[in-house]
Amino acid sequence: MKAILPLTIAALLSSSAVAADSPVVAGYFADWQYNNEANPYTVKDIPADKLTHVIYAFLSMCGPHQGASDAVQKQIEVACKGKEPFSAVIVDQVSALQKDFGPTKAKVAYKGHFAQLKDLKNEKPELKILPSFGGWTMSEPFHAMAKDKASIEHFSKSAVELIAQYDFFDGIDLDWEYPGGGGLTTSPWNPDTKLSDEQKASEKEAYTHLVKTLRAELDNLEKKTGREYELSTAVGVGSKAESIDWAAVSPHLTNMFAMTYDYLGGWGTQTGHLTNLHATDNGWWGMGTDVFVNKMISLGIPADKLVVGAAFYGRGWEGTKGFDGKAIPKELSSTQGASFGTSAQEPGYFMYWDLKRNYTKAQGYISGYDEKAEAPYLWNEEKQVFISYDDSRSVKAKADWVKKNKLAGLFVWDLSGDENNELMNVMSAELK
Repeated sequence: MKAILPLTIAALLSSSAVAADSPVVAGYFADWQYNNEANPYTVKDIPADKLTHVIYAFLSMCGPHQGASDAVQKQIEVACKGKEPFSAVIVDQVSALQKDFGPTKAKVAYKGHFAQLKDLKNEKPELKILPSFGGWTMSEPFHAMAKDKASIEHFSKSAVELIAQYDFFDGIDLDWEYPGGGGLTTSPWNPDTKLSDEQKASEKEAYTHLVKTLRAELDNLEKKTGREYELSTAVGVGSKAESIDWAAVSPHLTNMFAMTYDYLGGWGTQTGHLTNLHATDNGWWGMGTDVFVNKMISLGIPADKLVVGAAFYGRGWEGTKGFDGKAIPKELSSTQGASFGTSAQEPGYFMYWDLKRNYTKAQGYISGYDEKAEAPYLWNEEKQVFISYDDSRSVKAKADWVKKNKLAGLFVWDLSGDENNELMNVMSAELK
């Protein structure tokens, strides 16, 4: 990734009408976190009074999921029985529709998270609830669907038919990671999976057709119900944002959720900030939320539809070399990503609640803050472990920056990381 020349947002805003009168405060709800024994999280734990949007992660479609876990592949097999290819489906039907999370006021024929969301919508009708299609592990079928316009149109129709069955949904969120490649099954570093220039151009056109057909189907649903439905999308940073024709699609989108996190992680030895607000001379490849957001605006994303991402989790490394716990040196590196974390399935990944509980002074960790980058970190000198994350101070800095630059708001991946709403309280107080 090449460093991007900094641009002033003020200059980029001159041609865009911005209005942050009602800032977006959104959170992704991960439907599997109810099963986290150390910190189970359900719909009842969502701080709805602090949010404008809840985004349910994730739904998918019938199609190839070879990169997903065996459990997901089995769920897809069940959900897609008797359905046409590229039909929209609820993947984890147990958590969404069957598991009993307690009594509900709404009289519906299903249980699960969806019954709880129905109650939540009744209690807070102004809250926007969107299902998100895709995600890192379930974006593979998008690439297959993109090869055929009829498949795109079938998915769009079936996705809108699906949300029409559950009237607590207020639209659709797309989380295709990523049009043009760079996702789980389309790594640019692997010659066997890297997309060609021709494939990239084809997927750019396909994405435009997808957005337009989804918007048209939602418009048709609006005529039937008299309600308004949103259509949003996640946006990858850097070169990933270049793979979408923003001039063509942005008029049809309500919000664009910029995934301004995971700049670095345990998949590489390069060590540093996960989601720093400002790029600094000491960072790798000139990465920072300010640089990436400027890039997105220069590509044609309207500032008043651009929602900046915060992380309710951290990423860490071990064998970190040349760090004194204070001044972060230029291009810091480590032996490897951390071999431990909140989940044994994803070492090097730390939920915020886990950092607060188990990575304290008592365990040999000291906290630091990079003021230039607006980014906190934890450091264990004995173990040579460096962990980057977001905290109250960095979230406030992002909120202030969003307001200053008249962006749409802030969102978080994911809500379950914030055990006592410490970070969400800051987001809400600063924006909502």
